[in-house]
Amino acid sequence: MQSTHPGGDAGLFQTLQRQAMQAYQAHRLDDAFAFLREMLKLQPGRADVLAFAGMLALERGDADEAAKFYGRAVERRPDFAEAHYNLGNALMRLKRTADAAKAFARAADLKPDLAAAHNNLGNALHALGRHLEAADAYRRVLRIDPEALEARRNLGIALERGGEREQAIDVYRAVIAKRPSWSVAYSNLANALLSAGDARGTVETCDRWLAVSPSNMEALALKGLALYQAGETETARHLLDFDFVRTLMVPTPPGYRSIEEFNSALVDYTLAHPTLHVPEEADPHYHHPALAITATFFGPKDGPAAALEAISRDAVQDYLARMPPGSNHQYLAKPPQRWEFASWAAVLHFQGNLTPHIHMDGYVSGVYYPLLPDMVGRPEHGEAGFFELGRPPADFPITAQTAIMPVQPKPGMLILFPSYFYHRTIPFESDQRRISIAFDVMPRG
Repeated sequence: MQSTHPGGDAGLFQTLQRQAMQAYQAHRLDDAFAFLREMLKLQPGRADVLAFAGMLALERGDADEAAKFYGRAVERRPDFAEAHYNLGNALMRLKRTADAAKAFARAADLKPDLAAAHNNLGNALHALGRHLEAADAYRRVLRIDPEALEARRNLGIALERGGEREQAIDVYRAVIAKRPSWSVAYSNLANALLSAGDARGTVETCDRWLAVSPSNMEALALKGLALYQAGETETARHLLDFDFVRTLMVPTPPGYRSIEEFNSALVDYTLAHPTLHVPEEADPHYHHPALAITATFFGPKDGPAAALEAISRDAVQDYLARMPPGSNHQYLAKPPQRWEFASWAAVLHFQGNLTPHIHMDGYVSGVYYPLLPDMVGRPEHGEAGFFELGRPPADFPITAQTAIMPVQPKPGMLILFPSYFYHRTIPFESDQRRISIAFDVMPRG
């Protein structure tokens, strides 16, 4: 059918192009996308239009459609570097990492000064476990832009994962020299130094880190382990002072006849929680195949979760109020003036353990026990199933004897402790469940 537009198909195409751009600039993505589809009916092979459609699809959250548009764009114009690059971004969202790496590599070959292509190639290679190849990609970014500190930090991570820890440490130090206030770079350096067995270097790094990020939980945790390893036992014990640990048996909340009734209601509520699940192994919350956790636990306006939240809030406020004023303890350098809870429930089915870990985003952490296996606390089982503070994770070569504090949990017990204390559940075997409700006090301002 013949076009009735005054300029013919070419004029209609230009009008649609203008309308698509205006709609995009006005954030009317659906309208812009409709105009682009009409343009592609007129000129199906226009690589620039296909790429524009891919960009819109990606912004609309449809990575699969975006990858198809970008794929058609590079078929039409194999030398279209930006389309190859954005194809890689779409493929990364689809978790097609190997294909994304090829797209980024092609973009980088076509346009060697496109730093983003080299950077994202490094990210893809790193995700594929090809760490030293990723390091080469990050080096190419730095040749283009020596001030790209995120790429420099990524270079350090790739080197460390690739077995070149000493080189990585030098890179992390160079990053900190460029940006002395960057907390995450101190984290990389301190972890690398402690993993390398440089205890005194770790202490020095953590002190510099704490100067720019007071009361940083990870810095305090790593410094404590490093002090033990460096032979500074008394200083370590002062930093990891178990006097900060508080245990209390909670009173029966209003509306319940006994703590047993309250705990039974909590158990039922937990086991019926719609988010209770065993995390995927790649999930940072994964610990053990017998461990199921919930998403946010506190929040209901009534019922057992609301009652426990009220009890926990009162306990935390009392805990913070008892902090000694004017203390020079590094934990007390910046106590939270405002805070909120992060909360979850954990169900260990019949067996299991939680390995030593800290809660880096909290300030005070807590755990409440509504249900424990009968064997916990029986003399013949020793400390199996106990809550334990102070043991370092196996990832670090800590040969010094650290102070350890085991706590026998009991139904109705709440334990409060600094979030930087390494803690774990001692392994146990039982045909009964172990349920705990945990929370972190999250500073807000």
